[in-house]
Amino acid sequence: MRIARSTAAGIITGIVLLAVVVGFAVGLPEATGGKDLPKLPDRLDSRFVALSAVTPEDGGATSSAGAEQIKAFAASAQASEKKARKRLGELYGEAEVRSYLDLPATVAGNPQARPAQFSVTVVPGDAGLVIPSGPFEIDGAQTGAHYELTEIDGYLCSKLWSDPVDPMTGLPTGLEPSGDSYQVECRAERGGLTYDIYSSGLDPEETAHYLDLVLRRTA
Repeated sequence: MRIARSTAAGIITGIVLLAVVVGFAVGLPEATGGKDLPKLPDRLDSRFVALSAVTPEDGGATSSAGAEQIKAFAASAQASEKKARKRLGELYGEAEVRSYLDLPATVAGNPQARPAQFSVTVVPGDAGLVIPSGPFEIDGAQTGAHYELTEIDGYLCSKLWSDPVDPMTGLPTGLEPSGDSYQVECRAERGGLTYDIYSSGLDPEETAHYLDLVLRRTA
């Protein structure tokens, strides 16, 4: 049951992430209509699985109660995706959205680490600017928090991150930030559709990689 609870906790976090994405997507371009939106896959690779597609087998459920718990959370994730699509559809005419979870990391259940997650949004229209935190870069030499706009592998991105700190002392370690230090948003346009990915727990290059993978999987 410990593994099942770990998976369920990750799904809850992913549902919250969906709500965040709806807020961030307010900056997406206005819909032009008349476009067929792609169906986002249940699984992108061996690591990332859509929250609504997580099965008891995926979560390592070892009892009927654990299996039912995971089924219930997956159903809740599906309802949240439907709600997010409806909300975005009101703003942009139509939308496709799914949230993905780093399933192996979630099942491992490390209490010291939050599994990486991201949500993908697809709407009609040309890609606009990615400026969820504003157009001004922040150099957190004093605060330890940083924000900048950038281009990664041809994709427009924004990244927000914090300097790693020692959990015991709260002081900066001087180490390079890892994936769990970042929140990243990247955007691309293809065939009159805008693809937007918002990640938590992935570094910028990984986020751009998964945007590229989504584009290839929906070609």
